[in-house]
Amino acid sequence: MRLFTSVLASVAMLFAASAASALTFVTTTSVDSGRALDLLQTGDVVTINIRMSNPAAVAIFGIGAGAQGWDNSVAEFVSAELGLGKYFCPTATCNTGLDNGVTYPNADENTGNWLVGPGDIQNVAGVGSYFPIVQAISTTGRAGNGARDPGLDGVVNGNDAQFRIVFRAGAPGTTTINIGTNANPTLGNVVVLAGGVTEQAVNSLISLTVVPEPGTALLMGLGLAGLAAAGRRQ
Repeated sequence: MRLFTSVLASVAMLFAASAASALTFVTTTSVDSGRALDLLQTGDVVTINIRMSNPAAVAIFGIGAGAQGWDNSVAEFVSAELGLGKYFCPTATCNTGLDNGVTYPNADENTGNWLVGPGDIQNVAGVGSYFPIVQAISTTGRAGNGARDPGLDGVVNGNDAQFRIVFRAGAPGTTTINIGTNANPTLGNVVVLAGGVTEQAVNSLISLTVVPEPGTALLMGLGLAGLAAAGRRQ
């Protein structure tokens, strides 16, 4: 598995100029317990479904992006499934588009989708926890808006997730999962447009807060009250 910097740099000079428009990462979340993202308790499982949208239907020649920056003690990474593409299909049949070139040791035996496990997570200086979710490049720009692109099940026009990430709530605290591109030069994750123009996508930022369980919070409160009372007696 290689970072995307050298690939994007080598192909960026191949294209003719055009106007830029931000790619957007669209996410939906669910929690198995039904709790809110800012009131999670240890053990809650958070599932993040992700799709890429190209609202202005600009020709996109490349995209490198990942999930990054979370505190794994607060949001413990469990697994991820990454679709193979195609992305930004310009036709109804979706027989052309960008293909996901990211690779991992394990894949789903039925769909071929890449499967990411805890052992695949990197720690990148200046970024923190990180793994790539898409690395795609082509000498032909694809100008679909993303609405018809196949999801994890491979169905065109299904509008389901292209990527899915699962976390488990860990220690009390707050952390943010940043899904999309990153200007950090170690990663080189950008959107490549015509003329070799590069830009950052509109990322999705998901904040998770794990709070102490009620019993733990009560015991902590009683303990602090006891210490205060002891201090007054002294």
